[in-house]
Amino acid sequence: MLNRKAMIKLGSIVFIIGIFIFIYFNSPIKSYKNSPIADGTFIQLDLAQNWDDSKWKSELQYLKQNKMHFLIITGVSFSSGSETKSVYNSTIPGFTKIYGQTDPIELCLKNAEELGIKVFVDTYFNSDWWQKSGDDPEWLYGQMQKINQVSDELYVKYHSKYPKAFYGWYFPYEVDNAKFANTNQFAVLSNALNINLRHLKDKNERLPILLSPFMNSSCSTPKEYADNWSYLFAHTDLTKGDIFCVQDSVGSGRISIDESNSWFTALKKAVDTKPGLSFWANVETFDYVNNSTAPLNRFIKQLKLVSPCVDNIVCFSYSHYYSPNNINNGFQNAYYKYVKNGVLPSNKPDKPQNLTVETINKNEFALSWIEPKNTKNICGYNVYRNGTLIFSTISQRKYGGDLKGLYMSYTDRPLLESSITSYSYEVKSFDFSGNLSDASNSIKVSTNPDKPLAKLLSTNCTYTTFPAPDYTYGDTNSKKLTDGIYSSINSNKDKSFVGWYNDPIDITIDLGKITDTQQFAVNYLREPIPWVQLPSKASIAVSSDGINFQPVGLLRIPTIPFSERSGSKYKIYLTLDKTIPARFIRLSSFTTPFTYTFIDEFEVRSN
Repeated sequence: MLNRKAMIKLGSIVFIIGIFIFIYFNSPIKSYKNSPIADGTFIQLDLAQNWDDSKWKSELQYLKQNKMHFLIITGVSFSSGSETKSVYNSTIPGFTKIYGQTDPIELCLKNAEELGIKVFVDTYFNSDWWQKSGDDPEWLYGQMQKINQVSDELYVKYHSKYPKAFYGWYFPYEVDNAKFANTNQFAVLSNALNINLRHLKDKNERLPILLSPFMNSSCSTPKEYADNWSYLFAHTDLTKGDIFCVQDSVGSGRISIDESNSWFTALKKAVDTKPGLSFWANVETFDYVNNSTAPLNRFIKQLKLVSPCVDNIVCFSYSHYYSPNNINNGFQNAYYKYVKNGVLPSNKPDKPQNLTVETINKNEFALSWIEPKNTKNICGYNVYRNGTLIFSTISQRKYGGDLKGLYMSYTDRPLLESSITSYSYEVKSFDFSGNLSDASNSIKVSTNPDKPLAKLLSTNCTYTTFPAPDYTYGDTNSKKLTDGIYSSINSNKDKSFVGWYNDPIDITIDLGKITDTQQFAVNYLREPIPWVQLPSKASIAVSSDGINFQPVGLLRIPTIPFSERSGSKYKIYLTLDKTIPARFIRLSSFTTPFTYTFIDEFEVRSN
């Protein structure tokens, strides 16, 4: 029989083992090993502008059901131009209440207090931020004073009433490595952040603060970005309990999903230089290509890629893209099964029926299909051309989605290489987890590819441009577009390209004499991460005197495959049925708003 001392020792060992088992099986670290989950979500308050108490309660219950403990609300007050708006009744001069008499902050905090959810509260945001550089301290420091003013009002108004729910502050300005690219700019940012942190401390309003920057892989290396953040951490009053919560930038397309882990690995090293600072990931639940919800299998992959590097994960945004309050409850049902079981449902959905393809113009094809008889778990449809995903339609959000809902048709205008004379199309269904069905019937169509005519007329010809190219991507000698030198890489960093931002473009080539012309070709770059896109439309006009121009036709802008996320070049032709005499050739190219247009060659040809 064991003596009393041995029994006490054995009991202690059993107790320690029990505690370890309890901690292990309830630890977020354990859950992140194989089946990481999101521990919270952002909500932009415009989504909730019409929510009443019951809607807020149901939303937070969905989050609670999925084991979420944190909520970050944004859009509390903001300026755009000369107007400043707030979602609550503010006494600050110049603030105008929006969303009627509803106070979404009150409703959120009230229900969060009851359900044990911790809320980070946004303060004030000026939309001019997106137009400012990182070298404008006077503007940025002024915004910190406005944040401090709003913080004081929010703290007095809500914190004592909801002390458990009002957990922290959200820093509203999202930093990136394009705007803030060097130590001097991060010094400005450090000073700005300290204006806010020191004010909160002096006013006894200092709660944990959450920052959520993002990154663009075309603007720096992970190490360069991490080194800049290390500088900021060393020069700010961030302290234990504060949170560096980096957007994974996958949904916005600024980095590819396969780059995610390398960026978070580098940024973790920066966070480790600041004792007590927590490192979280903000995983994006959307797809920038069509502003749609990401299927859950992509979301889970994102969680798994960042989880080894971080202390916790939240997302942007479960409420906007997965919640039954804003989209089909199939996402909630599938994700909840993942939360409980560690795996997503994997049953294959039924395939679409009766795909048809009609040729409606030269090399333009109208596709349509019929939904399967069993649509219970159908979330959307993928269209494939020769096995490449060219179009995806998915269940739409009530607020922020496409009112047309799921598409059952698609019109394709492929870019035609000279060697391609036919294409095959097929369609697959997919469910909320992202599981694909078998393919529909396949349809083959014939194409008429564009081929360059034999005689190049424009080599080294002079030309004019209006407006002038962006100074960063200029054309000093007005020779790049006719010198016959094509870019060696599909990137705006290649010096062969000339670039313009946002404005319509006119490029007029002078052939030197009146010549028979028949074909016009423009070589465009598309690179989505730095926002380089094909034009919305482009036309050609010709003239004998450089004054009176005759339109001769439109360039055929092709559709971009949905799966194409990296840089690529598109040589787009206009070939006339017969020659037309001209000396001056004008391209009018209309840039998609808030994007760049890049061209490396503009050719004029004939037989």
